[in-house]
Amino acid sequence: MPIPFNMNRLKDTEIHYPQRFSNMLTKNYGLLFYNEGNKASQESNHAVILDLIGVESSLRDIEFFYKSKGIHPCIYPALTNKELEILTPLLEDHNFTLKIKQSDFFLHDHESSLRESEELKIERIHQLDIDIMETIAIEYGGDWTIRVVERHLTHPSYHFLGGYYQGELATMASVSIFAGYSRVDDVFTREKFRGKGFAGGMIHHLINYHRNISQNYLYLQSDLPSAIKIYEKAGFSRLPKDFQFWVAYKEHN
Repeated sequence: MPIPFNMNRLKDTEIHYPQRFSNMLTKNYGLLFYNEGNKASQESNHAVILDLIGVESSLRDIEFFYKSKGIHPCIYPALTNKELEILTPLLEDHNFTLKIKQSDFFLHDHESSLRESEELKIERIHQLDIDIMETIAIEYGGDWTIRVVERHLTHPSYHFLGGYYQGELATMASVSIFAGYSRVDDVFTREKFRGKGFAGGMIHHLINYHRNISQNYLYLQSDLPSAIKIYEKAGFSRLPKDFQFWVAYKEHN
């Protein structure tokens, strides 16, 4: 029997997710993720403030830590209620740029109304080739994402799936397995293959693929209306939240 769903456990999974492709340092106030081989990636290089007492000194320590490594300081949310009420004035005092993200969590909790595409051949990818790297770079606008995926692929619980149409990569998606929860990510369909139902076919396949390897709760995060429509058809439901997704960063050290 799967464990009962718990929103706090899902939040904890989300917060620790970058540990799969970066290093993590635990501080008395929170977590510092860093990857000196991929300095341009905010996902690989950011802090999470878990203790809001003494935030002023925490911010000074965060800035010093990342600047000493030649990395732009960046902070992600701890996904707690009202944390921005405390953090916003202090972030502004320290000249951080704050951006609110309109993302939501979605949990797979009912059967998909989609179906797999007979035209797609979907297989697990263990190593990146030129075609895949070009696709990732085009989608995310930089080779830093390639480095994230490359490091992620070294972890056995990261399953990266590629959907091929007539031998050419058309769509992709991934699922990362944690304790009790699994995270869907890297969902993308190349522009020339859109409108053929490949994205829906990939998500439907991924759900069945995951079901065969894990009893975990399957979840994802998204803010794209077009993608959300597909996820909802695939059996994902939006979860209520009492927090905001945001990122605070400095563009210059």
